[in-house]
Amino acid sequence: MRFGFVAPPFGRLWSDVQTLLDRAVTKGGNEWDDVEEALSDGYAQLWLAVTDKPQAAMVTKLDGTTLEVWLAGGAVLSGCVPFLETTLTAAREAGATDARIIGRKGWARVLAPYGWRTAGDELVKDLA
Repeated sequence: MRFGFVAPPFGRLWSDVQTLLDRAVTKGGNEWDDVEEALSDGYAQLWLAVTDKPQAAMVTKLDGTTLEVWLAGGAVLSGCVPFLETTLTAAREAGATDARIIGRKGWARVLAPYGWRTAGDELVKDLA
């Protein structure tokens, strides 16, 4: 499996991305137009785990010095979690000092070995 950042335009990948992230977008109360705009404007970043086609997708936002994992879907545990450090390294290089995930309480146990901890309703990690 390959994992990496995908820059817009997304072309043929967009329908796969929508399929992978539809549940996260809907459950989070987001609108697809807002997601697409944030990605196109560079405010958000798309990361994909791919074999012969996309298996998992993750959308992050860099807000000041905080990287937020905004959306994730598909085979996230096998497709994104093992490669999350790649995303965190890119965030560090862009000046991030911490990371957070909101609304994924079930991930606390899975991400604890990677240095994530629970802080209220968020999972957080110090990147310094």
